[in-house]
Amino acid sequence: MEINFKCKKCNGIFDSDVGKISINEQTMRPDFEIDINCPDCGKLTIDEALLTELGQSQMTEATMD
Repeated sequence: MEINFKCKKCNGIFDSDVGKISINEQTMRPDFEIDINCPDCGKLTIDEALLTELGQSQMTEATMD
């Protein structure tokens, strides 16, 4: 699944294939099968990336299936 993110390090906006998405029942945060990968900064943690408006819609769609 491709999700649109904004990198907190470089402020770049990019799409990253995160694979399957599940919700961690304890933290209520998404768990991605594949790491978020900024084209400029490389591998990011979930705390180093923000969901864009498009990314929020994509996440909602992915977790509703």
